[in-house]
Formats: sequence, structure tokens, C-alpha cells
Amino acid sequence: MATYNELVEKYRKRQKDTLLDTVATGLTYADNVAVDLGLLEDTGVLADTLETVGAALPFAFIAVTEQCKVILGKSSQRTAAENTVFRMVKTGAAMGAGALAFAAGGPIAAIPTAMSVRALLDQYKSKALLGARVQSRTRRLQEISQRLRQRHMGEALPDAQEKLPCGVELLQAE
Repeated sequence: MATYNELVEKYRKRQKDTLLDTVATGLTYADNVAVDLGLLEDTGVLADTLETVGAALPFAFIAVTEQCKVILGKSSQRTAAENTVFRMVKTGAAMGAGALAFAAGGPIAAIPTAMSVRALLDQYKSKALLGARVQSRTRRLQEISQRLRQRHMGEALPDAQEKLPCGVELLQAE
């Protein structure tokens, strides 16, 4: 089981990823903001290019950062794949919500909406994982409690010999 300090460090690293993903998602709407403010002309090739790059940027960023973690040995390939899928789904949902907000209220509404959706999905995942950990630990405590009751009642533990490590024998008390 991980120590408290290891868990704190793990979650600090996740917060950096969340910040970077949120900024990349916000940048997808930067070209629209620039067009609306008159900083960029809407009819040029540059605007089309920025729109295409802006839509793909967050997904490319996610893939590159997760693969870098694998290359640097900070993550296994399986963990990186799971993180990539979740981060991409979260980004896609945020971009979809941002597109709806853009249609309803313009680019100024799209950026906060996209960032808020990302934060809500992170919060949901955190609470779901917390619930799973609590349930697992509760189940483990119930098993320990049951074994302790069996010992105090003098009952032999079923299949206790099979659960002992190799080379360790069960001694019967006399």
C-alpha cells in the first residue's frame, strides 16, 4: 500500500496534467476569440489552419505527454493507455460542451465552459475512485474481523495452510 507522501506526490503530478490539458483545450477556442476581436481575418488560410490545428492540439498533446511518461519510465504502457483514453474522452466532452456554449454565447462563453466540464469530470473520477477504495478497504476489514472472531472462538481456519507462504507451516496450539 502506498504511503501518504507517495499519494500526495502522485496527485500533484495529476494536477499538472490537468492544468496542461485545460490550457490546451482553451487554446482550441483562441482562434475564434482572435477572429471575433478582429485580431485575425476570418477568410484567410491562416484561420482555417489554426482551426484545424486547434482542434487536434489537445489530443496530440495528450498522446505525446503520456508516451513521454512511458519512455521516461514514470508509467507503464498499460497505465499510459488508460490515462490517454480517459484524458481524451474528458477533452472531447469539454470541447463538445465548449462548442455548444460557443453556439449559444460566443467564444467568451466557450472557454470557461470547456474548462468547467474538465474540472467536473476530474471531480467525478476522484469521487468514484474514492468510493471504490473505501468499499475495498471495508471489505478487507470485514474479512479481518471474521478471521479474528474465528480465532477467538477456537475454530480452525479453513484453508489456512494453503494461504501461508511457501516454506511456512501451520502449527497447532496444544
